[in-house]
Amino acid sequence: MTDPSLDEISGLAVSRRDPERFWVHNDWPRPAALRALDAQGRALGTLVIDGVRAVDWEDVASYVIDGEPWLLIGDIGDNGGVRKDVEIIALREPQVPAAGTTIHARPDWRLRFRYPDAPHDTEAFSVDVAAREILVITKRTPLPQVYAVPLGPGDGRVQVARHVVDITSIPRPTAQERQARYPAARYGGWPTGMDIDAAGTRAIVLTYRDAWLFTRTKGQDWAKAFASTPQRIVLPPIPQAEAIGFDADATTFYVSGEHVPAPWLRFAVPRP
Repeated sequence: MTDPSLDEISGLAVSRRDPERFWVHNDWPRPAALRALDAQGRALGTLVIDGVRAVDWEDVASYVIDGEPWLLIGDIGDNGGVRKDVEIIALREPQVPAAGTTIHARPDWRLRFRYPDAPHDTEAFSVDVAAREILVITKRTPLPQVYAVPLGPGDGRVQVARHVVDITSIPRPTAQERQARYPAARYGGWPTGMDIDAAGTRAIVLTYRDAWLFTRTKGQDWAKAFASTPQRIVLPPIPQAEAIGFDADATTFYVSGEHVPAPWLRFAVPRP
């Protein structure tokens, strides 16, 4: 994709209103906005979210709850590990804008939260609709850590995330790899994106090097699912892979990332 305004794609989610459309966003868009793409990665319209300052947007999720489609934006990045708390921005998904048009919306609710131990840089999150929780995965910790916060506006106070599980199955880069020039090798095991399918049975986690497909079996919660062995999906070389999302029926998933031209890659979801 060669659109110069999409040079730092950090989040990707399928539309729950139109299964042939996708939402993406830049790392810290000015103004705060999502862009609509079609299934071939062609840029359509823009959704500007009024009243919001984007500090470090790192992921977007789409989901349906009580029959209504929603978008959730994670202003959760923290490269320096200095943010006392981070923010989730939620809005009812509008109709996807037509090519060349701009529409506006305001958040329906916003939630601020912090971690129980220290600030963490995170770029991967999604929604567990059944549990009505938001799951967030840390990026720079020795092992990726999964945290959960309640899905909803809360009581207006800063929430404290709950530690769920450490992911031990995603290998961290070796000492030799950490000396490499390219992020795919140097930071290969760092999670940069995540999505949970509409059925709530599969989660896909993106790193700079690979995608990892976790399957939740009947009766399992996500703590047990993330403690199990995932399927590894080796990706082709991507300069900075930071965005991943299933399509509407979770038979394929899409990957994109930073830089121009930006990749727009589609993969079949492997069978268990």
